[in-house]
Amino acid sequence: MKSALGTVAALAVVVASAGQADAAPGGWEVIPAGSESANLVSVTATAADDLWTAGFGIRREVSEEGNAQVFLQPQARHWDGTAWSVVATAPLDKGVSGQFQAIAASATDQVWAVGGSWRSGVGGGRSLIERWDGTAWSGTPADDVPDADNVLFGVASVGATDAWAVGSASRGRAEPVAQHWDGVRWTRVPLPADLGDAVLSAVAAGGPADVWAAGYLTGDPVSGRPSEPLVLHWDGVSWSRVALPSTTGLGMTRVGAITVAHGQVWVVGSSTTGGAVNRKPLALRVDRRGAVIERTPDEQGQLNGVTVVGHEVWAVGYQYDDAGKPHSYALRREPGGTWRRAPAPEVVGGTLFGVTAVPGTGTLWTTGAMDGAEPGLPSPLIARLPKRW
Repeated sequence: MKSALGTVAALAVVVASAGQADAAPGGWEVIPAGSESANLVSVTATAADDLWTAGFGIRREVSEEGNAQVFLQPQARHWDGTAWSVVATAPLDKGVSGQFQAIAASATDQVWAVGGSWRSGVGGGRSLIERWDGTAWSGTPADDVPDADNVLFGVASVGATDAWAVGSASRGRAEPVAQHWDGVRWTRVPLPADLGDAVLSAVAAGGPADVWAAGYLTGDPVSGRPSEPLVLHWDGVSWSRVALPSTTGLGMTRVGAITVAHGQVWVVGSSTTGGAVNRKPLALRVDRRGAVIERTPDEQGQLNGVTVVGHEVWAVGYQYDDAGKPHSYALRREPGGTWRRAPAPEVVGGTLFGVTAVPGTGTLWTTGAMDGAEPGLPSPLIARLPKRW
C-alpha cells in the first residue's frame, strides 16, 4: 500500500503524524488533522498501516453576484502507519457539490467510498461511488432510480467481485435502495415490497451470503406515526425483513450504523420524544434467536457508529449539553452484556460519526468533526485509542 500511494504523492497532502498526537482523557490520542473545514464521517481498516477515512471538505465562495455559497468536496484520507494524508479523489464537475457518507475496505486494493452529489439550486441528486484500486480513486457509475434524488449512505466490501451500497431515492417519498457490485457494474437489487417510505443508512457483511442493512421507516406527521428501525438480511438469494421488537413508547427511533461479528449483528442509533437535544442512545442485537433492544444508559446521546473489538462492542456519537453544545460521546458493551458510558475524545464541539477496530490489534480509531477555526465551520477530528485488552 505504501508504494502504491507513492505514485500519487503529488496529490496527497500530509496532515498529521503519530508523533504529533495529543493524549486525551480516557487514553484517546487526538491526531491533528489540519485546520481546513471538513467532517470525516466514516473510517475503515484492513491493517495497522492501512486505514481510510472519508467525508467531505467545506469551502465558502462568493458568486459573481455577491452571494455567499458553500460547496462540499468529497474527501478521503489514508493512514500508512505513520501519517494521515489527504488522497485526491475523482474530480467533480464545476459547480457541483458532493460528499462521501461511508467507506469500506476488504483489501488494500478493494476500497469503496459512497455518498451523493448535486448541483446547487438544481434537483436530481446523484449517487456518488468511487473505488480505490491500490493506485488511484476513480468514479464508478451507480444504478440510480430514474427521475429521483439519489444518495447512498452505506457501503460494504466483501471482495473484488462483491460489494454492496445502500441508500435512498426520493420522488415525493423515500424509497430504500440496495445496489450490488459484481466486478463489472453496480446493479439495483429488489428489496421486500412492503417497506413503504424508508431509508437504508448502513450495510455490513459477514460473508457473500450474510449481508445486513439497517435504516428506518420514515414517520407520518399526518397520522402521528413515528419513525421506527428497519433491518434487512441478504442470504445470497434475496433480501428479507428482520422482525424487530416494538419501539412503541420510545418516540422517533432511527438506526444509522451496523456491524457483524461472532455470529451477531449490532445496530445503533437513537430514540427521541422531543427533538435532537432529547435523543437517547439506542442499541439492538440480532442473532439466530431473534432481535432484542438492549438496555443502554438512560441519558442524552446519539449513536452514529459501531464496531466490535475483542469481546466488547463500542458505539460512538455525540450528546448535547444544557447550552445545546455537542460533545463527543461513546458507549461500551462489556463482555457481561452491560452497556456503560465509555471515554471519548475530549475536544471542543466534538461529534463522532465513524469508529473501527484495527484487525488483530485491539486498537480503535474514531472520526468526526469538532469546532473549527472559522466560526460555523467544523474541523476534522481523528482519534486513536491504543490497545488496552
